[in-house]
Amino acid sequence: MKTILILILVATPFFGLAQKQWTLADCIDHALQHNIQIRQASIVSQNNQLSWRQARNNRLPAVNANLSDGFAFGRTLGPDNMYINQNSNSADGSLNLNVPIFQGSRITHEVAARRHDFMAAVEDHQRIKNDVSLTVVSHFLNVLVQKEHLKVAQQQLSLTDTLLHRIEILVQNGREPISRLYELKAQAANDAFNITGAERNLRLALLDLAQLLNLEDVENFNISSPDFDFDISQMPIPVVIFENAIVSLPNVRAEEHRLESSRRNLEVARSAYFPSVSLGASTSTGYFHMFGGDFPNAPFRSQIEQNWRSFVGVSMNIPIFNRFAVRTNVSQSRMQIEHQEFQVTQARNAIYNDIQRAMLNAHVSRDRYIAAANAVRANQRSFEFVEQAFSSGRTTFFDMQQSRNSLERAQSEQIQAKYEFIFNVKVLDFYNGNEIGL
Repeated sequence: MKTILILILVATPFFGLAQKQWTLADCIDHALQHNIQIRQASIVSQNNQLSWRQARNNRLPAVNANLSDGFAFGRTLGPDNMYINQNSNSADGSLNLNVPIFQGSRITHEVAARRHDFMAAVEDHQRIKNDVSLTVVSHFLNVLVQKEHLKVAQQQLSLTDTLLHRIEILVQNGREPISRLYELKAQAANDAFNITGAERNLRLALLDLAQLLNLEDVENFNISSPDFDFDISQMPIPVVIFENAIVSLPNVRAEEHRLESSRRNLEVARSAYFPSVSLGASTSTGYFHMFGGDFPNAPFRSQIEQNWRSFVGVSMNIPIFNRFAVRTNVSQSRMQIEHQEFQVTQARNAIYNDIQRAMLNAHVSRDRYIAAANAVRANQRSFEFVEQAFSSGRTTFFDMQQSRNSLERAQSEQIQAKYEFIFNVKVLDFYNGNEIGL
């Protein structure tokens, strides 16, 4: 039976011999650099920054140059202002300048609105980073859970192998029936099957984490098992965590920036009630040439110099009636402000609800861990007693199997409760403004 145990251990993937043992910090850093959602949020942030910059640039003058050249065939207006049947060529060039002087403070409010849109995108970018980091922590802890389950399965096989070795000696000496030997061999085979299932679960957990990190080499991926030092008696206060979360988390700040952007957009809509004033200037010249006929054509340079003309002026656009479009835009902007105020409240409530849920889960998992730890100690003592009784023939294999199953369930429950408690405490620490880590 030792041969079976050795083969099982050899068949177990050598996770500890992987090229790199990833820590939680390594996983989080890699995810923050390669996660697609984070990259997309970064693009959105950069795009909003460009919109903000363009809003500021709208204060600058607009300068444009126009050039045109064309041919006319058939009747055309001659130099004597009489229509004649003659082909001609004309060319024009102009340089135009437009400077906004007063737009009802529209540009000022647009700049402020685009700035708050950019700040909201920055906060969204950070929020997605936080969400990805928490997801990495959850997957990382799941791998550790599966590693401990595998360790328990291997220990069970080791216990069975030890007991099987003792029973083999007793059977050879005629002190135990051979049926006991067959029962233990069947149990050893079942333990080996459980190891295979635990290995599969560990591989799947590692695969899920590797895919979350967008790793290409998933075969050699493995994580290091940190040494945990946690105090199950210390639990933070929800009200204090909520106050710190409102300050440290970007969720509410993003919605507050959107609320301020909505208020600025309302002022942009109101600016359409006011007249707009702009300064305009232009300079232009042209050239005209008649093909054939009795009319002489002046030289190109002479025409360019003689036809030169310039213009400077101020224009005012006064809104009188625009089919109630301005009133509609103002009403829609007010409704958007009201909607965004609810979004801010909802973001605050969501954070508080998440904190309460994490606090409840932490309390429940702590109680489960304490109860499971007590159950493990009690079932361990019971199994040791039943195992000795089985070895001396004072109890049946069924009784021993029942005792060992109870121990396995208690160990599994303790492992699950332990890491659930760790995760919920880390979530609370994160809401409390602390960095994510183990």
